[in-house]
Amino acid sequence: MPTKNRTLPVVDAFGRPTKLQPKITYKMRVKNGYILALRPHQRQHRLPNLVAQDDRQ
Repeated sequence: MPTKNRTLPVVDAFGRPTKLQPKITYKMRVKNGYILALRPHQRQHRLPNLVAQDDRQ
């Protein structure tokens, strides 16, 4: 199956786009179409499948 070369957006625990900050430790997870960046005190909330949304467009 061919893959598309593209950059994945980095989102926070609530699905909002975020920029990583220096001197903060993140737990990074690659999800369906994005990179989830969680701070130590955060948990993942229900996030959309961005790959499915991208394929529909």
